[in-house]
Amino acid sequence: MKISMDAKTVDTYDKMARAYDDETSDFWVRFPSAILNAFAGEVKKSGGSTVLDVGSGPGRDGILLKEKSLDVTCLDASRVMVDMCKEKGLVGVVGDFNALPFERETFSGAWAYTSLIHMPKASIDAPLIEIARVLKPGGVLGLGVIDGDTEGYRENAGPGLPRWFSYYSRSEIDALLAKHGFVIVYFEEFKPGPRTYLNYICVKK
Repeated sequence: MKISMDAKTVDTYDKMARAYDDETSDFWVRFPSAILNAFAGEVKKSGGSTVLDVGSGPGRDGILLKEKSLDVTCLDASRVMVDMCKEKGLVGVVGDFNALPFERETFSGAWAYTSLIHMPKASIDAPLIEIARVLKPGGVLGLGVIDGDTEGYRENAGPGLPRWFSYYSRSEIDALLAKHGFVIVYFEEFKPGPRTYLNYICVKK
């Protein structure tokens, strides 16, 4: 499969997959997990259970969502990350955020936690259109982004490991969600380090 996402970022995640898993495995222990719990509750309230984890990485969130009795499919552009999901007993698919390999209205929920920040802002509409396409009417989107106003490559994982990051203001995300037919039903922010995380739960109109 040809992946149209940023090749440098995907290659970096292939190279650092194991280290990333070790570094982030306890994220929801160290920081508030209210967004995860609220997302699972909204999906169940909608009467569904199928969830697509968009940009799943090595399956950290996928495991937690599965433990909440959701039927999780992990999707990532990094083949190494997808293989790690499968090692953990999760369903894993290599795929492109810009062209999700699923039929219309397949899922009751989509979880995209700090994954779409690896898309340039000029390209962010495509994955949001795709997420809306594969969600059922009334489907739930859980979205996490990082507050800011810049974008570009950063080597914060180490020299020679560039990743693209796009940071967003709350007003930018509010406008994007409205543009793509999502109604915000939950919002929170927290600051686990130098940057503030903006966390949303939305329902597809």
